[in-house]
Amino acid sequence: MNAVWGLAVALGLWFWGAVPAFSADGVGFRSLTVPAPARGMPIAVDLWYPAGPGGTPERHGASPLFEGVSVRRDAAVADGAFPLVLLAHGGLRSNPLLAGWIAAHLAARGALVVLPHAPMPRASSPETARAAPGEVSLRPEDLRAALDAVQGDPALAAHLAAGEVSAVGFFLGGTSVLALAGARLDPAAYRASCDPPVRGPDCRWFAANGVDLHTSIPDAVGASHRDPRVRAVVAINPELVGSFTPDSLGGIDIPVTVIRLGAGEDAATQRRLPAARYLDIAGANSFDAFSRCTPRALALLAEEGENDAICREDGPRSRADFQAEMARMIDDALAGRDAAP
Repeated sequence: MNAVWGLAVALGLWFWGAVPAFSADGVGFRSLTVPAPARGMPIAVDLWYPAGPGGTPERHGASPLFEGVSVRRDAAVADGAFPLVLLAHGGLRSNPLLAGWIAAHLAARGALVVLPHAPMPRASSPETARAAPGEVSLRPEDLRAALDAVQGDPALAAHLAAGEVSAVGFFLGGTSVLALAGARLDPAAYRASCDPPVRGPDCRWFAANGVDLHTSIPDAVGASHRDPRVRAVVAINPELVGSFTPDSLGGIDIPVTVIRLGAGEDAATQRRLPAARYLDIAGANSFDAFSRCTPRALALLAEEGENDAICREDGPRSRADFQAEMARMIDDALAGRDAAP
């Protein structure tokens, strides 16, 4: 256990391990609209929580392709005070509805989970593609705005455990939660992130829409988004780690866990976060971080002539198995426990 983790546990900062586990059938869900000053417009926020009485049962996120999860919409919040988890799931163009499996899990474990919906750029719109590189600065601010709104709502604040705020992020969401921990982008490195041989996940889309990062990235992306309210972060396959400044990564003073799905990152990238704990899930891939697919999903994708990679499970382990392992690692990280790989 490194010094940062040891200090966290010694000071008793981790409320997470003390909360009771709630039934998955007792997960409450409601939708909020909150101001997002950095965007100059409101954003939608999903709130997942241990449910009290009432609410309307629904299968959130269910579709012909995805199973969704059971919630009780607009149920009361259960009695008690709970740790708050900021959740940022997916890449630049990912649907936040595919985060339901981990949001419901964390709420069932006894957390109040806050998931902002960033405006999704339209795949066919050059205009939104040109604006999209700025999302890397806006999404950490979405998380901060959502936290401000929840902490500023007296009815919700009454259910928050004092000082217990953490953040969990997947992909570009992992980039965002690292920014909350103090990581800052180097604008020059970000501009070069689509230069060969290393290319990020959205580079093909940028190129198809005539977006040149060398001319579209302002120096303002190097601003700090650190939020001292956040006491720990978990980043799953975070993007753009190579574009963060080494000094900002070295200065992070809260516990950071990085979970890598599949082959993981090379040793040089790992050394950029010297204080982080790295955990690997062998055999997993990025699609295992999204909702579980229905039994009909592969056939439906074939009928539409679509790539079935998002739902294909052709390895020795199922998506449900990989997600159970991810959830366990996240639980251990939020509780300040050493998680076995």
